[in-house]
Amino acid sequence: MRPLKFRKSSYSGASQNCVEVAPIPPSFRKSSYSAQGQECVEVAPIAPSPSFRKSSSSGHDVNCVEVADLPAGAALRDSKHPDAGYLAFPAAEWDAFISAARSAEL
Repeated sequence: MRPLKFRKSSYSGASQNCVEVAPIPPSFRKSSYSAQGQECVEVAPIAPSPSFRKSSSSGHDVNCVEVADLPAGAALRDSKHPDAGYLAFPAAEWDAFISAARSAEL
């Protein structure tokens, strides 16, 4: 295993105690949905890439939501734009979402 290379966080002041950070693969990058010069969301790929399938709640021959199992939750993406990324949810949030969706179907 490679040793981590730490650097001073960009949120630390010039002459203050600071937090040091080190990149851990995968590398994070600024989301393409973030505006220039503003605080942003950073994203990173999950390896291996999740295997998506059409949601069982989607109709036939229509655009749909795709879902993938993750080691600690699930991910959703838009079938029309699979290369645009996906939203990952921790297991507890995913379970709450599924419970709410099932109760709405009744």
